[in-house]
Amino acid sequence: MTATILLLIFIGVIVGVLGAVLGLGGGIIIVPVLVIGLGVPIHEAIGASLIVITANSLSTSSVYIKSGLANMHLGAALAVASVLGALIGSYAAVSLSQGAVMLILGAMQLVIAYLTYIKTKTSKPYIPAAEGESNFFGSSYVDKATGERVTYKPVRVWANGAFSFISGVFSGLTGAGGGVLIIPGMNIISHMPIKAATATSTYIIGFTAAAGGLVYMAAGYVNPLLVCSIILGIFFGTAISMKFFSRITDKKVSYLFIALLLIVSAQMIYRGAEALF
Repeated sequence: MTATILLLIFIGVIVGVLGAVLGLGGGIIIVPVLVIGLGVPIHEAIGASLIVITANSLSTSSVYIKSGLANMHLGAALAVASVLGALIGSYAAVSLSQGAVMLILGAMQLVIAYLTYIKTKTSKPYIPAAEGESNFFGSSYVDKATGERVTYKPVRVWANGAFSFISGVFSGLTGAGGGVLIIPGMNIISHMPIKAATATSTYIIGFTAAAGGLVYMAAGYVNPLLVCSIILGIFFGTAISMKFFSRITDKKVSYLFIALLLIVSAQMIYRGAEALF
């Protein structure tokens, strides 16, 4: 039992580091590790993941809000759509088999990895706002990696809202928090800088994961030992990531995001196909 708790704490440290850096909440790490590595039932792993993601979001989003990286106006609007989707996805997930959930998670990660890779090929992936230009969803921040102030104006916000609804459904189905879709959605659809998208995603997924987590909790799929052990590790991991995040460039964040998606998606697709066929 002690060894298991220590392992869960270590998993939490890794989740805290990568979750804060990538804005994913760590769900794409937690669910595969619990299911494949520790043999935890998929629905119990998803329930634990969603509760942990909520705690992770609370511990990191305040830092991004204070620094100006998180876009509060856009984040609040997208969170409404994402929460509605999460409730629908969570209610639907309890009737799906473990193999089906794994295949869904793996396939979606491959698609998003490809879309994010395409986006890194653009020389300037955000739309700058002119000096003095008024835009309700526009924002700015100082990029500590370059020392420059980045001022941008998101576009196609309504289309991004529809995409956020889909990401919420995906979150409820797989326990991934929705950041796996929200980040490239803001970057590709609304042309937000990847760092701003990452920070805003961290804020949004707290609401999304909490909505889905309540459904799994009501169904009896939340194990307190799993949740508390991982959350303890996350606090240590988050402290490390806050010092590391500001020193890496946008493109490095994107490539780290892609690599993580490819590794996890391969495992999910293989295990899902094995379980179904």
